[in-house]
Amino acid sequence: MNELEKEFAKNAAELTREVADDLIRPTSKSIGENIGMMVDGVMGWLSYWGKKQKIKQEKLLEEFKKKINKKVMDIPNENLIEPPISVIGPIIDASKFYYEDIHYQEMFSDLLAAACDKKLTHSIHPSFVEILKQLAPLDAKLLSMFRYYNTYPMCDIQAKNEDNTITPFSQSLFDFKDKQDLFSFEEIIYLTSSLDNLMRLGIVLKNKKIIELGYNYDTFKNDILYKGYDLAKESNNSKLMIIRARIELTDFGRNFIKCCLPLRE
Repeated sequence: MNELEKEFAKNAAELTREVADDLIRPTSKSIGENIGMMVDGVMGWLSYWGKKQKIKQEKLLEEFKKKINKKVMDIPNENLIEPPISVIGPIIDASKFYYEDIHYQEMFSDLLAAACDKKLTHSIHPSFVEILKQLAPLDAKLLSMFRYYNTYPMCDIQAKNEDNTITPFSQSLFDFKDKQDLFSFEEIIYLTSSLDNLMRLGIVLKNKKIIELGYNYDTFKNDILYKGYDLAKESNNSKLMIIRARIELTDFGRNFIKCCLPLRE
């Protein structure tokens, strides 16, 4: 046997060993490829797009599959499992209408990777798929803040009028500690709406009974929104009141974060 034949035989033996290993104990490579094939199968309707749109969608789909594969590859071998079709099937099926947006790409691919990690499988809830579909980009951004801290101080602002009636202001105020600069002023205006949605989904809780320990809530008087409210109340001689609270994850929300929005360095 010459050197070329020896090398061919060696490569063939290695390939046979890899195939046998995948049958006995699937690798991250084989699992990632299998999920990729499932994604392709679900996305078969792309062939009905016009040529330009089809090219765009195929590129986005490749990016989505690369994200999934990379996250599966990052799972330690000892935690790797072949995900049940009953778990990943609904995730892939739901993703077919959402993979265009980067924040959906990230969350759906994270959830798919979580289904391949035996440390996280018990944290996955079937409703996570439907929750992902109901998160706007700002909702996801607000939720992602809980990757850094467990709680954040917030407050509602009310005006007590001369006739002792109460006028609540529409926007809540938030302090994201050293992450405050992650939000633009326009986003801050709409954060209250995002919080309402996260509370509706049972992920985040606004706690008025347990406030942020050691936090000086008078700090909110320096907030640009508070100053605007302060100017507005001067016209009717009302008095501003700060209603203290903090936002925190529910137990359900903590599991959602672990599976769909894990912190990566």
